[in-house]
Amino acid sequence: MRGPVTSCFAKSVGVFAAFLLMTPAMVGQTQPLPTAATTAAVTSDKLQVFAEMDRNSEVVRAISKGDSVYVDLRVDQGGMRWCGVRLEGQTARIGFVDCKGLVRTSAAPNFGGVAGNVNGGAGRTVPAEIPFARSAAPTAKAYEAVRNEVIKEGVVDSGYITAAEAQARSGGPAAVRRAALAHFAAAEFEMSQGQIDRAIEHYEAMEEYSGQQRELLYACLVGHGYALLIKSEYSAALEPISRARKLMPAQPTAVMLAGWAHYRLNQTDEAIADLQSAEKLHPSISVENMLEKVKRDKDAEDNFREGESSHFVVRYHGGATRSLASEVIRVLEDQFVSLRDELHYTPHEPIAVILYTQEAFRDVTRAPGWTGAINDGKIRVPVQGVETVTPELTRILRHELTHSFVYQKTSGRAPTWLQEGLAQWMEGLRTDGNAAMLVAVFDQGQGQQLRYLDNTWMYLSSTQARYAYAWSLAVVEMIEAENGSDGINRLLDAERTESSREAALREGLRLNVSNLDDATVQYLKKTYLQ
Repeated sequence: MRGPVTSCFAKSVGVFAAFLLMTPAMVGQTQPLPTAATTAAVTSDKLQVFAEMDRNSEVVRAISKGDSVYVDLRVDQGGMRWCGVRLEGQTARIGFVDCKGLVRTSAAPNFGGVAGNVNGGAGRTVPAEIPFARSAAPTAKAYEAVRNEVIKEGVVDSGYITAAEAQARSGGPAAVRRAALAHFAAAEFEMSQGQIDRAIEHYEAMEEYSGQQRELLYACLVGHGYALLIKSEYSAALEPISRARKLMPAQPTAVMLAGWAHYRLNQTDEAIADLQSAEKLHPSISVENMLEKVKRDKDAEDNFREGESSHFVVRYHGGATRSLASEVIRVLEDQFVSLRDELHYTPHEPIAVILYTQEAFRDVTRAPGWTGAINDGKIRVPVQGVETVTPELTRILRHELTHSFVYQKTSGRAPTWLQEGLAQWMEGLRTDGNAAMLVAVFDQGQGQQLRYLDNTWMYLSSTQARYAYAWSLAVVEMIEAENGSDGINRLLDAERTESSREAALREGLRLNVSNLDDATVQYLKKTYLQ
């Protein structure tokens, strides 16, 4: 998503102390402590998030009363009950908290059930998270017992899985089921850690032991398809999802995921049919919202013309001519090659690009007024009055295309500050005009630290957004200056594989958040203010 980054920032220094993100409303506090695979609300006024399950470890951030988190792990250790937590709509764990500071707000359903909406909120500045949850772990005691054996102190016990497989080869149905559940527990744990490739390996291994046990096989296929969707491998995901639909046609989860896959493959009619079927099977707000979004796209694009290339599908109408669309495709293909070489990654699926009138862009995206374009999985750009690809439009296209690359390269785990900072860097923006303002804000203790710029920026005011964009660009510029493109690529790889933001920074750059902030200020002073 592209917002204004101009020298007018310097006029708004005093307002940045109030730079606060919106938090969910507080929920009732009569619920029990959370378990793994549940959402929870913060009950403490301020709840410290530790890097490790140790009160002496680094405090990576604080979360506030009423904030909503997803609990992906619960462990009793050192006389405390620790909860590993991540923010809703994100796949990376932010750290560990005392479970006593949380109350459970929802639990994972049984096989075949439908979990709650895990979308990060409309208008994320990177392609949206999958708005539907997959079937989750069963609550049966047999599964709980197996999971407790498989997951020990936050790691997968591969020895237990190997032993379970050996017993399954020579044992009866109970041993076979135990091996399937062991792989399922490992897959679910790896998913919670953002280790998508490892999770897929366990889902694939699980299928052999699921046999004719329909509920187990359904959960396996849905989990496998969901993992592939996270990797943006939409065509590949449809194979296990389609098999799951045939296996249990009355269950809605696979139907919803098929709708999401078809939508991301720009197959709007198929997506609408799937979502309507899912709505009949199990009405839900998440399906209703997604169906409304797809229908808005279809209504807006019904009379659009279409152009294709090796890596793009471009739709255009109204404010765009055929020659403009053709030129957009040519520019995008050139940029695709450039970004592929710079980021060492090639996206798996064709990328949709929609060229709108200004009015249609606002109607479809519902984006705030300060946005100039948006990438929610599709690159959406208003081009009314533009007859040729100008330098400004070229920059916008490169900015939005960077989002597609970064999102897919990191399996959606790159924080918003990194997404937006790198997109601005790639389009050619630099910090020179904003350096003095950023240093002044930071030195006055009013600057928002990067750990708080991970979530959607769509609810920010224009002033807050200007600061967020400027600071994010400055950080990426510093990384490029100190580490080169190799540093950025190491960080992107670490965002995909590491369990937390702090761990990714340590692995990719040998820094933590505070070091990153300080290094950025020093870079700005040395480069622009001497």
